Amino acid sequence: MKRLVVLVFLIILTIPLFSQQVKVTRDFGIWIGVDFKKEISSRFDFSLMQQIRTFKNASELDDYVFDIGLKHSINKEFKIGGNLRYTYNKKRVSYRENNFRYNLDISFKKKIIPKFDLQYRLRYQMEYVDLLSYFYNPAPSDIYTVQIRNKAKLTLRVNKKNRLFFSSEIFRLTQKYRAPFFNKIRLYLGNEMKTSIGIFHYSIGFEEELDSRSPYSFILFKTIYVIRR
Repeated sequence: MKRLVVLVFLIILTIPLFSQQVKVTRDFGIWIGVDFKKEISSRFDFSLMQQIRTFKNASELDDYVFDIGLKHSINKEFKIGGNLRYTYNKKRVSYRENNFRYNLDISFKKKIIPKFDLQYRLRYQMEYVDLLSYFYNPAPSDIYTVQIRNKAKLTLRVNKKNRLFFSSEIFRLTQKYRAPFFNKIRLYLGNEMKTSIGIFHYSIGFEEELDSRSPYSFILFKTIYVIRR
């Protein structure tokens, strides 16, 4: 009887230890958004996007995203651009964050064979993690992160209304006190469908964490409604 009591007592003591180590390694969510695009001139486009993302089998809010951007067409093949973004990030394993980021892009698009287009985008991205808390805690341990993102996209122009696409992207992360490392890959398979009320981008995506002892994998269903003016 005494041994049983001791065993139960030890189990109770170890429960908090296990609960602190729990990490969801397989999950899926839904990403939905509206993207308003305006042609300022023949070479400049302005964009304004809002997006909501869920996790925990699409049962909880993960991110709320507000993004503004400007893109410049150098010629028919090359474009450069930049974006500013605010993200309310609920986080999967820690407290909520209010993050701000900017990114700079250069992209290249080329028709390789009839009906097939190949696109490459290089993105430099700096995100200030929970920047608002900096005013209350002026010495945070890691206020920003830097990502270098390489994305390739292959598009098939099926007809005037539909364009099937497949894309792959790898993320290279730089953090304080650590050498840069590849931390994530993201794949998409989807369609861009033109309608009388706008363009719908719908796809299924897969995200995999790299360089981790217990990497997470995430499946997402994404729909973006694009309004052009």
